[in-house]
Amino acid sequence: MAVLWLLLGFLALTGVRASERLAEIDMPYLLRYQPMMRTIGQKYCVDPAVIAGVMSTQSPGGNIIVNDGNVDNGIRVVQDTGHYAPTSWIGESQLSQMTEALTFRIKEIQRRFPTWTPAQCLKGGLCAYVGGPGYIRSSQDLSCDFCNDVLARAKYFKRHGF
Repeated sequence: MAVLWLLLGFLALTGVRASERLAEIDMPYLLRYQPMMRTIGQKYCVDPAVIAGVMSTQSPGGNIIVNDGNVDNGIRVVQDTGHYAPTSWIGESQLSQMTEALTFRIKEIQRRFPTWTPAQCLKGGLCAYVGGPGYIRSSQDLSCDFCNDVLARAKYFKRHGF
């Protein structure tokens, strides 16, 4: 019965609170990737907290991660759908590819919208990362669920040492 109450309480969370709770759950799993995220973050000029936010959003803390190959000219990490053998560890090359794909989308947004702030370009890059290059047509498109979730989790991770 206690589990049911816990589940019902969790389901009542929405928005930033839900993202932060999921980040809190993923934190112990993501800590093992923290040194790798810092190295890759420096290489691609991406905050490790954002990398952790993407990783946490796309799969539960890296716990069931698979390499899905090339998706929209970039590599992404996805939850296992039963078509791939799940792994319990993501390698540096996979994390690097994921970050490189995100960086590519951010730079693409910067080129298309040169007057946008870095924060707008990051949001646009995150939305384009999952929605494809044509997803962002104006600043009205900067509030996709993926972007909002990643940034809420990234803020949580940043407050906790990432």
